[in-house]
Amino acid sequence: MLVRAFETLPQFEVHNEDDPQAFDRFRLRDDEVIRGLVERSGHPYVLFKPLCDSHRVTDLLDGVRTPTHGRAVWIYRSVEGRARSAVATFGDSNVRVLRAIAEGRGAHRWQAQGLSERSMNLIRRQDYDRISPEAAAALFWCVRNSLYFDHGLHERDDVTLVSYDAFVRDPETTIRSLCAFLEFPYDASLIAHIEPRPARAGQPLQLAPDVAQLADELTARLDEAARQKAKKHRL
Repeated sequence: MLVRAFETLPQFEVHNEDDPQAFDRFRLRDDEVIRGLVERSGHPYVLFKPLCDSHRVTDLLDGVRTPTHGRAVWIYRSVEGRARSAVATFGDSNVRVLRAIAEGRGAHRWQAQGLSERSMNLIRRQDYDRISPEAAAALFWCVRNSLYFDHGLHERDDVTLVSYDAFVRDPETTIRSLCAFLEFPYDASLIAHIEPRPARAGQPLQLAPDVAQLADELTARLDEAARQKAKKHRL
């Protein structure tokens, strides 16, 4: 929804993960291809949505060497929202993928890239004969969003952090902050298609104690980091 807002503006050229120019099976193409797309674009802003390459943020910012330095927006959703959405869309895929990683058969998968030893140990400790699809999706949310801190992205001025749930509650505040980060003038049309709504309440997820603790800690840390980033953009 947030990316869709910028797709409506003529200043932006947007490459979603299903765009074959920039992606191959939802993974970014070689850096040379990405650089070429940016250099040939006649738009002031070229936006990519590389969900499966989130572990490569530092490499992409520092290594692609586009004419102007890139910026990254890390968007996170609540663990409950992400888990339920993932199960509704992909079923038990997180169970199967995390089991393969835990058993040493999934090192080549994008889901395993860039993970810390703490995250790998957490994955290995789970019982994949008993874990629910929702709990596996929550575990995946934990280890992938931990990358934001594990890779030092919270310390970079060229990376910002956005809460999707805060965005749907108050689209204007979030978009104004994001526009400030991008040095792009706020345009009310960015949120014209969005109706603010509160977060949906649902039944609590049944998680293993270590996963539940990490999810709570990481949620608090992400929310505070997002507030600090937004405050900095408003200064």
